[in-house]
Amino acid sequence: MKKSIKYAGIAAATLLAVAPVAAPVLSSVSSTTVQAATDANTSAMTDFTNQYTDYTIPAGTTAGAITHFGKNVSLSDFNTDYAQFVKYNLTNAAEKATALSATTDGAAAATVNVSAVTGNGTTVNSAAELTQYLTDNTTKSVKVTAVFNYKDVDGNNAAAITKTFTITKASVASTDINSAAVSYTKSANVEYGSSTADYKLVDSTDVSVKDNNGNELVNGKAADLTKTVGQQFFTSYNDAYAAATAGTVAGNNTPSTFEKANTTYYQVIKLSFAKDSAFANLLTNHATDASNYGLTVNGTTPNGNFNDPTTFQTGTTADGKFVTVIRSFNVGSKEAASWTVSDVKGIVTTKNDTDSYTLKNEDNVTITNRALGKNTAWKTDQKRVDQKGNVQYRVATGEWINADDVTFSDGTATTDGLTDIKDASGVATLNKPAGYVFSLFGDNGKVLSRALATNSAWQVDRTAKDSDGNTYYRVATGEWLQAGDGVSFK
Repeated sequence: MKKSIKYAGIAAATLLAVAPVAAPVLSSVSSTTVQAATDANTSAMTDFTNQYTDYTIPAGTTAGAITHFGKNVSLSDFNTDYAQFVKYNLTNAAEKATALSATTDGAAAATVNVSAVTGNGTTVNSAAELTQYLTDNTTKSVKVTAVFNYKDVDGNNAAAITKTFTITKASVASTDINSAAVSYTKSANVEYGSSTADYKLVDSTDVSVKDNNGNELVNGKAADLTKTVGQQFFTSYNDAYAAATAGTVAGNNTPSTFEKANTTYYQVIKLSFAKDSAFANLLTNHATDASNYGLTVNGTTPNGNFNDPTTFQTGTTADGKFVTVIRSFNVGSKEAASWTVSDVKGIVTTKNDTDSYTLKNEDNVTITNRALGKNTAWKTDQKRVDQKGNVQYRVATGEWINADDVTFSDGTATTDGLTDIKDASGVATLNKPAGYVFSLFGDNGKVLSRALATNSAWQVDRTAKDSDGNTYYRVATGEWLQAGDGVSFK
């Protein structure tokens, strides 16, 4: 009994599902018959709106002013402003559009709601803004959305027709650059009394401008570029900044040498670009649309302010654009200039008359927080001699040691390296005054460029000896610490 009831229920459900299917078939046939007659107003509005598709303003052509924008613009007003962007007409569309807008704006007083956004998504708020954007030769595109509201022949509101079309400016070439990276040497250290002549030459500048494709825009040969290098120097940054902002390079001092010790000279460099050059166009675009056109100077975005670290300034002339940068020359001391420097290659080993040996800076002033331990070896790459015959060797950037405190070797002597290598386990502790460092040696017994700081501890896994009987502790692969004063091992 239960099975029969269940079957009957299924059959009933099937009948219910089948019965409604026939109704929509008749309805569909009826609907098709009604739509066979096309509404005349819909046909006219469709022809009219189909004229508006993506449009490119031809090169050399300026867009006409837009006076109608926003909601409820009449059809005739819309046609007056925007018909300039119609690039083709469908059959009889022009005639129909004219007739449509002439009959009291046709389609029972049709209206248009007009809105627009720029190519980078910024909303356009008025007819004046749209005109400004379309006539600005730096813009690329603007997207216009027009919603057409109208009535059918029976006076009923018809479904609105929406048209979105993009207006592009052909005058902005697709090959225009959208970013550039400017680089130049902002400052240089020069010796007291050295000549300024080299820095007055145009080719002494290393200003580079590379576009987003990596192409160099400043090569000194381009017809659209003129370089001007200041033949005079400024003695104050304020004066140099004022000149650079005005686009001038003349200074207030014309020395043949850097005659003032421990001071800074400033020089303005000016690059002038022709009006239609790629970089001039980028500068214009960047000034109006920094979000889409990038510009960096030495890796930083310039701000044009007095304290702008890039010193980059830009300006406009009748012939195009100019940019200026300021480079500075930091003149050293008279003491530093009294040394004659030559290149050497070798090793200096400190003597053992005292626990440590002082270092000198570029001006021959004692460095108070650094010293070299006795009987330690250091690589050297330069030697300098002053006018009195005093000799010093450079053991690090800006750090020199007196020749009387070391013995020099050119490194050509052969060595058997470290021998008597044994496994070990312990810690080497380094204990000397702050600033003291301990040399490291390689497997060949020669000093390395690395060193260990005082007040530190290092795990040791092997010991060794050199031909002189000195003991070494291995603290890393290929790196050995020499036993001696300040080194304890447990």
